[in-house]
Amino acid sequence: MPTVSHLPTVHTRRETRNGIKIGCCRVCTCLHLEFLTTKCGLLKIFELLLGSCSETLLIRFGLPAATEMGEAFYTFHSTVSACLTTTFILLVSYIFSARTYGLIRQSIFEVLFNAVACCLYISASLITLFCSSSYVAFATSVFLYPRFTASSADTAYPAMICVYYLGFIISIVYGLDAFTSYKSYKGYA
Repeated sequence: MPTVSHLPTVHTRRETRNGIKIGCCRVCTCLHLEFLTTKCGLLKIFELLLGSCSETLLIRFGLPAATEMGEAFYTFHSTVSACLTTTFILLVSYIFSARTYGLIRQSIFEVLFNAVACCLYISASLITLFCSSSYVAFATSVFLYPRFTASSADTAYPAMICVYYLGFIISIVYGLDAFTSYKSYKGYA
């Protein structure tokens, strides 16, 4: 019978370079800026940027047309606000603490949040698209489209179409983040 010998596992601590290098020293060493270059960090930044663009377009151009759009506007606005706030809190937490990143990323919270955010964005975009293809399309063609063609200052219609497409893109990003966080949760990554 062959003899199997096990070598003890040596846990080497990886040299991390936290903070910002200025000259020969580092400042703000409490910051975990390497996180921003990881796949998860890039996904969070992308979610934050797209969510901010959607929120800006909704407030800037959609708010005056909210009465014509009805529930579709408020559903999408609620989704963007909730997901944008939670993503911002997670991003700040991950930047300030590498330990928080290790704990939360491998928890069920990250998986559920990303999956729910993906579903919310998909449903809000679908509701908005279905509403815009019925009531809002009628209201747009009767009320907004003539104003849009007469004056280029009325930009609610193209901005809202852009927001709906951004919603689909954000749902794909959150779905990808849900998949990668599920892999982390199961210990595959």
